Amino acid sequence: MKKRYLRMTLNERLQHLNLFINFTILVITGFALSFPTAFWTSPITEIPAGMTLRGFLHRLSGVAIVFLGGYHILYCAFTKRGRGIIRDMIPTWKDVLDLWETLKNNLFINQPPKQIKMGRFNFREKFEYLGLIWGTLVMTITGFILWFEVEWLRYFPQWTYNLARTVHFYEAVLATLTIIVWHFYSVIFNPDVYPMNWAWITGEMTEHEMELEHGLELERLKAEGRGQVVEFGEAAPEGGGKVYPLYPEGEGRSPRSIRRLYSIVQSLNETIKSWKGA
Repeated sequence: MKKRYLRMTLNERLQHLNLFINFTILVITGFALSFPTAFWTSPITEIPAGMTLRGFLHRLSGVAIVFLGGYHILYCAFTKRGRGIIRDMIPTWKDVLDLWETLKNNLFINQPPKQIKMGRFNFREKFEYLGLIWGTLVMTITGFILWFEVEWLRYFPQWTYNLARTVHFYEAVLATLTIIVWHFYSVIFNPDVYPMNWAWITGEMTEHEMELEHGLELERLKAEGRGQVVEFGEAAPEGGGKVYPLYPEGEGRSPRSIRRLYSIVQSLNETIKSWKGA
C-alpha cells in the first residue's frame, strides 16, 4: 500500500500534453526552415509540397499555443485551483535561499548535504513557468510579425521585421535548449526521479517524491488533514492523498500495467541509489 498525492488534475495534464505536442511540432517545423539540408529534415523536404506543409503546420501549432495560453489564463482566473497555482508560483526570497543551498549541495560545500524543504512549486518550476510565459509572449508577437510580413512593412521599417526574425530564431533556440537541458533533467534524468517523473501521466506523486521535492507542501497537506485515506474524487480538488493497492483486488485479475511498470522501475531505481550509497 502506498499513499499518493495529487500533483496535476486531468485538466492540467491535458494542457501539458497539448503544450508538449504543439511545442515539439513548432521546434521541428521551425528549425526545418533554418536548416533545410539537415538529415533530420529529409522527411519534410523530400515529400511533395513538404515545405508548404511545414509552414502550415508551424502556423497551426503556433495558433494552438496561443489558444492554449488564453485557456490557461481563464483557468487560472476563474478556478480556485488555478488561482492557487498563480499564488504559489510567485517567486519569494525562500526560492533564492533554496537555489543557493542547492548550489552549495551540488558543489559539495555543504557536508553533509543539507536537506531542503520546498513548497508546492520549487524554484526550478517557478523559473520554468515564468520563462514559459515570457517565451510565449515573445514568440507570439514576433511570429505574427513574420506571418503578416506585407501588412507589417506597410507601417514599419524593414529593420523592425529583421529584428523580429532574429529574436524569433534565438528565442526558439533558447526555449529548445531550456527544455532539453533544464526540463528534461528535472523530470527525466534527475537520479531522484529517473527514469521519469510520472506525474504528467498519472497526475500523482508518492509521499517519498513529495518529501524530496515538495517537503513543505507535504507538511502542509498533512497538517490540514488532507493526507487522510479518502476517495480520490474527494481528495483531488484539495491536492490530498489516497491509498490504494498496487494490484487490483480479486483473484485472476491482471495487475495494472502502468502501475506495475512504475513499481518495478522505482524499485530498481531505489536499488541503484542504495548501491551507490546515496
